[in-house]
Amino acid sequence: MAAKISLRNIFKLLYNHKAALLFTAILAAYLAPFVLLRQNAHFTINDNLDWITAWIVLAKSGKVFDLTGTVNQMLGELPRSCLPSGFNVITWLYMILPPFRAYLINLLLVHSIAFFGMYLLLKQYVITDKQQAWLAWAGAAAFATIPFYTVYGLSIAGQPLLFYAMLNAFYAKKMAVNVIIITIFALYSSLPLAGVFILAVLGLAAVYDYWRHRIKRPHFWGAIALLACSYVVTEIWLIYNAFFSEGFLSSREEINRILLGQARNWDGVQALIVENLVNGQYHAVSLHKYILLLAVPLALVSGWRQPRECKRLLLLLALAFSLSVFYGLRYSEWFMSAVSGISFLNTFQIQRFHWLHPFLWYTIFALCLSIIANIRYIGRLAATLLIILQLGYLFGNHIEYHLALKKQTDVSVLENAWLYENISYGEFFADSLFKQVDDYIGRPKSEYRIASIGIYPAITQYNGFYTLDGRLNIYPLEYKHAFRRIMAQELAKNPFWQRYFDYWGITCYIFPAELEYYQVRRAYNLKLNQLELDTQAFKNLGGEYILSAAEITNYQENGLEFLQQFNDGWSIWEVYLYRVR
Repeated sequence: MAAKISLRNIFKLLYNHKAALLFTAILAAYLAPFVLLRQNAHFTINDNLDWITAWIVLAKSGKVFDLTGTVNQMLGELPRSCLPSGFNVITWLYMILPPFRAYLINLLLVHSIAFFGMYLLLKQYVITDKQQAWLAWAGAAAFATIPFYTVYGLSIAGQPLLFYAMLNAFYAKKMAVNVIIITIFALYSSLPLAGVFILAVLGLAAVYDYWRHRIKRPHFWGAIALLACSYVVTEIWLIYNAFFSEGFLSSREEINRILLGQARNWDGVQALIVENLVNGQYHAVSLHKYILLLAVPLALVSGWRQPRECKRLLLLLALAFSLSVFYGLRYSEWFMSAVSGISFLNTFQIQRFHWLHPFLWYTIFALCLSIIANIRYIGRLAATLLIILQLGYLFGNHIEYHLALKKQTDVSVLENAWLYENISYGEFFADSLFKQVDDYIGRPKSEYRIASIGIYPAITQYNGFYTLDGRLNIYPLEYKHAFRRIMAQELAKNPFWQRYFDYWGITCYIFPAELEYYQVRRAYNLKLNQLELDTQAFKNLGGEYILSAAEITNYQENGLEFLQQFNDGWSIWEVYLYRVR
């Protein structure tokens, strides 16, 4: 009898929480391929896999919490303050776990926090009707299955949870919980990528609220102050670089967006605004075009009986549109000309307010579902169909499901396909191949320096090599100039590479004139016949070896000695090893 009662209670519990179980299972299905395939899984390379070694190098350096000093595994003697914060959760993951496990745990955390954070926000402040609680779970599942750039931590994925805490503070509720959430967000996100813009939006909201209502909200203002102060602590290395570091001029000082060709005329600005409004921007990917083109019009047409919800929807749409307008205007010729002489405005990407777009669009989606579900007779069905469509679209943009779908049906719905190079994590970092190179050289890696051609420096750094090349947002301008001498003749032969290196410079790679953009990072099965390097400049920086994915046919003219060719059955890379004579 007791067993029957217990079983009945279990079934009742499952029934009462069926929406939570269903959409949690959907999130689990989204994450499962990464867990099951592990290093055979595929991930974005650009600004993702080629970026994670900054944390790996820092974690190995033993200088995670040092404010000054240098780290010498990448870009020569790199100031410690150029590397990520020591008070960031991602840094801690790479300190305590092997690299892939740290990457995977970070990915799982980011998507899980996105799910539960969005659910809390929607349930408490957007979809308050208990009969529609299932829509909060649906909206949370949709947001959590965006293909986030997880290297940014909670910068985008954690915004719903942060705004949940901020709204709690606005209404003076759950202050202890709010403090924990705000502190975690500061520890697990980036101030320059998202934090500055979130603080600006919160500050403007606080000023507007006081101007309109003349009500003091000390809990809300205190929450904003707590976020700002937390960032001062977590981003102390960035602040030190900006205001206190002596004798260190950043490579960002030479960024020139006009000479890079980023300035747009008025037609170009309008096109950029429309593109951003409909498709978003790939760093802040939102995959919301069906929300905008289907859910929003249906909600506006059918919501005339729900003026309060429609007003909120229009407000959020106006905000999303405003962010796209600001994004487009940032690239206008007149704006770039106006700020070209102002170092901060020229180098800092102030258009990143659009990093709020994913959060905004999925809040809009949930609000649309809430309005549509109230349509007489067909509301729940219409809302369900929209959820299925959006989740299907999001799963179609999951690289593993995309590859399986394309293999079986030759159908693809993948947006931003150029970001995916169909290379798995293991194939990309190719540890067994670079172990061969290490064994052949037969010396402790710390005793010599290398540079790569056609191979991401992130790969050699990941495998423990000490590299002269690398990719960072900030490094010394003096080093950039010294590195440039190695390939000065190559840059003179190729105007594209000359502009890219001189006026952007974040990517400090060797750029052979004979290779195109993607070939510089993946040059296998190619030959370099007219390469002209300054090997003395290479040696002046401590360089001894060049690892090239392209065969250098005129290596002798460059003062190089060919040592060995390496390949591996599993890896996509082929490595030609050269030593400077």
